[in-house]
Amino acid sequence: MNDIVIALENVSVCYRIPKERIGTFKEYAIRRIQGKISHHVFWALQDINLQISAGEMVGLIGQNGAGKSTLLKLIARVLRPKNGRVWVKGLVVPLLELGAGFHPELTGRENIYLNGAMLGFTRRQMDEKCSRIIQFSELEEFIDAPLRTYSTGMAARLGFALATDTKPEILILDEILLLNFLFLINKDHNSLY
Repeated sequence: MNDIVIALENVSVCYRIPKERIGTFKEYAIRRIQGKISHHVFWALQDINLQISAGEMVGLIGQNGAGKSTLLKLIARVLRPKNGRVWVKGLVVPLLELGAGFHPELTGRENIYLNGAMLGFTRRQMDEKCSRIIQFSELEEFIDAPLRTYSTGMAARLGFALATDTKPEILILDEILLLNFLFLINKDHNSLY
């Protein structure tokens, strides 16, 4: 497994979905204690095997509900499989949802530092990165405004700028984020960084 950076071995993910709609957590807790909840078992993934080598760019294509996002969440270590093993080598930066990992009441700048800390970077390292991230995102005018005032596109640009400046070994993009990401790559012909 020298150049393998992602390996899934017989991976399965199962969700338990209540058969009836329950409006509140309190109602759910009472029904659960009473043993009045029945579940439908849904296998999002079953016995998946996959190997991805360093330098490969892989795309997942399939219908809604096929398990694409679930697979990405496994690789990003957001989910754990019910069965099987997931092995990932290197720094993984997932961009799975617009605004994921951002706090809406914090400014763009504060979110840069918060996300950098979550990725394991020190304050000093983020001080070095911050101006590059802001410049790449083209949000200089808005960087000190609360994120809740940003448009969806602005939040996505900030997320991309942050993710690409961290220079991850593995960058995971889900659905529409990929289109935004490709736009940003084309904007800067030479490099992502």
